[in-house]
Amino acid sequence: MTASPVPPPPTGPDPDRPDPLVEPGPHNPTDDRRHEVTERPHPLTPFIRGWVVLLAVIVAFGRDYLPIGRDPQPLPPLEVIFSAVGVVALASGIAGYFSWRFTRFVIDAEVLRIDSGVVFRRSQRVGFDKVQSIDVVQPLAARLFGLAELQIDVGSHDRPRLRYLTRTRAYALRDYLLARAKGVQAEAADHVESTSVLVDLGAQDEVLVRVAAQVLLLAAVTSHEFWVILATGVVAAVVGIAFNLPWLMLVIAIPTASTLVGFVGRRVTSQFNYTLSQRAHGLRISRGLTSLTSQSLPPRRVQAVQISQSPLWRWLGLYRIDLEVIGWGQVTDNEEKTGVSTILLPAGTLDQVRVALRAIWPRADFEAVQLHRAPARARWLHPLAQPFLRWGHDDSLVVSRHGWLVRRWQVVPHARIQSVRVAQGIASRSLTLANLEFHTAGGQIAPHAAGLDAAHVLQRQEELLRLVHHPAPVDLTEPPTSAELSESQTAIGGGDSDNSASGVRDQAGPDARRADQADDTISSSE
Repeated sequence: MTASPVPPPPTGPDPDRPDPLVEPGPHNPTDDRRHEVTERPHPLTPFIRGWVVLLAVIVAFGRDYLPIGRDPQPLPPLEVIFSAVGVVALASGIAGYFSWRFTRFVIDAEVLRIDSGVVFRRSQRVGFDKVQSIDVVQPLAARLFGLAELQIDVGSHDRPRLRYLTRTRAYALRDYLLARAKGVQAEAADHVESTSVLVDLGAQDEVLVRVAAQVLLLAAVTSHEFWVILATGVVAAVVGIAFNLPWLMLVIAIPTASTLVGFVGRRVTSQFNYTLSQRAHGLRISRGLTSLTSQSLPPRRVQAVQISQSPLWRWLGLYRIDLEVIGWGQVTDNEEKTGVSTILLPAGTLDQVRVALRAIWPRADFEAVQLHRAPARARWLHPLAQPFLRWGHDDSLVVSRHGWLVRRWQVVPHARIQSVRVAQGIASRSLTLANLEFHTAGGQIAPHAAGLDAAHVLQRQEELLRLVHHPAPVDLTEPPTSAELSESQTAIGGGDSDNSASGVRDQAGPDARRADQADDTISSSE
C-alpha cells in the first residue's frame, strides 16, 4: 500500500482530554487539518476480494456439471469455459478497481473516517474514544500476499473494516488506534516488526498462555463431539451387520472417517499456535494456521465466563473457557470458527485456566468461592445431574456448577449482573426447591444455578441483591496495588487452616476445596 505515515498527535493536551495541570487554551481547527492523513488500501485489494467472487461463480455453475444424484450435463467447449471465466474475472477486476479507487480512510486528531462507495457514497466516522477493541484478520488469500484486514469493534455488530493493508502496517495502525482509545498521546509508526509470521507477537509482548499443536490434537480426539461422530458411525455399522446389509457399512464408514478427519483438522488448524499475550494496550489472542486471527480482548466488557470439561478431559486435566462479551454476538459453539471468537482457551491445564482468568479479572479467584451442594431431594428433578450441582458466591463472584456428562462452571461478577430471578415450578415448589438465574447484558451464556434449597436461597437473597446493586467500588479488571499484593502474600504465608486446603486445590483442581466445606452450611428442610 502506498501509505504515508500517520503523524504523531499534537504534543500538547488533547482538546477532549485536557491536562488538569495545564490551563487549556483555545482550539485551533487548522491544527487538525495540518495533521490529517489520507490513505488508501493496498493496491492488491481488488485482486484479493475479486478472486472470492470468481470462485463463487465457478462453484455455482459447476454444480450443474457434477454427477450429484443425476446424470451430469456435458461440458461446454473449452473456448466457452475460458471465455466465461475471463469475462467474470474482468468484470470482477473492474468492479474491484473502482471500489478500491473510491475507498480511503482519513485519520485526524479526533476520529478515523472511512469513505467508500462508487455510486452511493458512504462515510463512517469512528471516534478514538469509541474504539473497544481491534482485530487483525488474515484470510488465506490475503496472508499469501502479506496482507491483513482490520476489524474495529465499537460496541455494535456493525464493525468498520479496513481491508486490506500490509500485515506490519495493520499491526502499527492497530496499536496506534488502541493507544488513542486509552487516551494515550502515542506516536504512530509506519510499520511494526513481528517476531514471527505465524503469530502476532512483538518484542514488548508478554506471553501468558500458549497451547501446543499436540495438545490441540489430543483435545480434539478426546472431545465429546469427536466421540458422538464416531458413535454414529458405529451404530450404523452395527445396524448393517444385524440386518445383513454390508453395503450400509461401506456407505457409512467413508463419510464418518471423512467427517472425523475434517473435524480434527479444522480444530487444529483454526486454533494452531494459540497464544494469549499482554502488552501495554491490553490483552490479545492470536490463533490459526491457514488464516491468522489476532483478536483484542477488552476485559471490562466480559460479562461472564464458562469453564467446561468433557468426560475424557477430566482424566487428562484439560479445560475450555468461553466468554460472554458485549458486542461479540453468540458464544462460539465450535472451535473451527474463524474471525471473532468467544473462546478464551480452546484446551488447557488448570494452571493455564488460572492464568487466563487472572488476566481478565486480576482481583477475583473463582476457586476460592465456597460452593454448596444441592439437596438429595433435587434428584427427583435432576436424576443424573444432582450429585454435581453446586453454587456459591463471595463478595466478587457468583459461581455455579452443573452437568453430569460435560461438566460446566459458570462464573459471573456481581458488578455484571443486571438482575436476579428466583424461579419455582409446581414440582420444585412441592419439593421446596428453587432455581436462580443471573441476567447479564450479554445474555449468551445465561448463568444459572438449578436444584437449590429454597430456604437457603431465601437466606442469601438479601445479600445477593445488596452485592448486585452495590458492587465493590474497585472493578475486578483493575490490577491489585502493591500494598494489596503484600497483604495477600502475608495471609498466604501465615500458616492458617486455609493453606492446606489451598494446597489440595492446586493439585486436584477447582473441586478439591469445596466438597467438604459445603455440607455444614446448607439449610435443608429434609
